[in-house]
Amino acid sequence: MVSLLLQWREELATQLDSSQSTPLHYASSDGDCSVIQEILKHTPPSATQLQDSDGLSALHVAALMGHTTAVRLLLKFSPASADIRDNHGRTFLHVAAMRGHVSVISYAIKNRMLMHILNEQDNEGNTPLHLAVIAGEYKVISKLLYSGKVQNHIMNYAGHTPYDLAEKSTGFYTMVRIILKLYVSGAQFRPQRQDHIVKWNGQDIIKWQATTSKYLAIVSTLVATIAFSATFNMPGSYGSDGKANLNGDRLYHAFVVLDTVAVTTSVVATILLLYGRIAQSHRSWPSFIIAMHSLWLSLICMLLAFFISIIAVMDKNNSIRIAPTRVMYHGLYILMMMLTKATMPGSVKGILMFLIGGRLEQERRAKRRIRRQYPLIVVYIFNIIVFAVVTIMALTAIDVIGNLRY
Repeated sequence: MVSLLLQWREELATQLDSSQSTPLHYASSDGDCSVIQEILKHTPPSATQLQDSDGLSALHVAALMGHTTAVRLLLKFSPASADIRDNHGRTFLHVAAMRGHVSVISYAIKNRMLMHILNEQDNEGNTPLHLAVIAGEYKVISKLLYSGKVQNHIMNYAGHTPYDLAEKSTGFYTMVRIILKLYVSGAQFRPQRQDHIVKWNGQDIIKWQATTSKYLAIVSTLVATIAFSATFNMPGSYGSDGKANLNGDRLYHAFVVLDTVAVTTSVVATILLLYGRIAQSHRSWPSFIIAMHSLWLSLICMLLAFFISIIAVMDKNNSIRIAPTRVMYHGLYILMMMLTKATMPGSVKGILMFLIGGRLEQERRAKRRIRRQYPLIVVYIFNIIVFAVVTIMALTAIDVIGNLRY
């Protein structure tokens, strides 16, 4: 149909609507390469440089929607369109970075003809990296920095480097990942007096803490109740003398210890969470963090105690006894992997570089600045490591307990 219309009236290919959009704009928005090719057959290369009322060319629109094939097709037809800027002075790469379209960014990085726009600045002096940081597009930031072709220290016209704009990203976790990635890449903050640094207030994380504390207090109370009631239902039950039938067994002793730890840590977590909600001050953060670890330790101990209560009453030569060990081990392992992927702000190498690295002077300066401006980031990374260590110890305990009486 498009071919027939253009054969009938070729000037339709460059006709504008009320928003100054051409048919090529609409085809690029849809990403239909067959229609784009048909339109390009009936237009000169200059037609790809027509801009709508917002200054967007067809290339901008294709990049905005993440249609990499359409971007490649338009650039092949008119390489000069790569330099077109919209009303904000942004190239198609700026637009792709803002929207998080990694495939378009990857294509631009691999194309030598586009090297000159990787560090181009818009009307506010922002490069694609600046805009990706503001939008919180971690994958785009990683791709740009990994290429080694992007300058990570360029300041915009307000005097901000990408590092300085990290606090404007979409959330706390995203901000942590971005700052860690920029640190590993060797990025630098703008020159600034240390006494002029404004500490990140983290209003969103404070609201999250208040909401989470309320629900965690309920969970910790339930865990304490369940763990406490387990003392009246010992594995193997009780004898006529009132003593546990498995008294003296190593698994029984392990059950008692784990259940005691579960009760204690859950009660501690409950008290600390209640204190944090009452205090509502800077002191509530340490209590919240300790409560989180206490509750996680309580859940792990309760899980291990449950596991022990099952295998303690099974015959040691029973091959079925292996099943609970495997189910518990692999279940906890999968849970750990999922939680680690969801909460780990970067690679293990990057985290270790941040915690124990800093041999170069610029790395030390960046780390000092992060600790002053974003103290919660250091706390977050440290506690993620503590969480991983506790879980690994639990996995090891499952293996040890499962083989106690084999």
